[in-house]
Amino acid sequence: MQGHKFFLTIVDDYSHFTWLFPMNAKSETRSLVINFIAYVENQFNTNVQTRRTVNGIEFAMENFFLTKGIIHKKSCVETPEKNGIVKRKHQHLLNITHALLFQANLPPIFWSFVAQHAALLINCTPTPFLNNATPYENFTEKFMISLVYSFLGAYVILTLLLKIEKAYSRASTGVFLGFKPNTKGYVFLNLKNHKTEISRHVIFYENRFPYNLDKESEK
Repeated sequence: MQGHKFFLTIVDDYSHFTWLFPMNAKSETRSLVINFIAYVENQFNTNVQTRRTVNGIEFAMENFFLTKGIIHKKSCVETPEKNGIVKRKHQHLLNITHALLFQANLPPIFWSFVAQHAALLINCTPTPFLNNATPYENFTEKFMISLVYSFLGAYVILTLLLKIEKAYSRASTGVFLGFKPNTKGYVFLNLKNHKTEISRHVIFYENRFPYNLDKESEK
């Protein structure tokens, strides 16, 4: 929908907290990695010490890693188990993404929105690998910070349909696509003008899916 064909996954080895970045091309990887390391240094007052990646040319940034004092560990060819944490995380993300798309009967064109939402859900879900804590809890405890998580209650809404209050003169129906980073608003596809919009004045209908309704009307 936005030209995305790939996504970059970054996982904190301690907390398993996950960041997902949709990309139009693999060439965007280097700038995303550089920006992410700057983000870690500025927001958490800490440094990335070790970087573990697959042996792809998009991660060939040895000069940058050397200037930062970062040890870059690379997995050998055809040995995905050497980068097992991220490989398993990829599979988990794809499984959740497919489940959400299937439940709402959404076309694959929405995959990047749903994949980012899947990452948020995983970060807020308890896991036996962390003694039934959530990656978010482990991450915040690790860096001793308190992040604003006002949308936590909305994460349990796994449906992808929302509707703005009918009393509003500009009320419209749309498909919920996730949350806008650093903005207290919901991202949705307006079904009237077919544009992606952001609003915080919404009402969720958890058991209604617009694409399912279209199929039923065709029958």
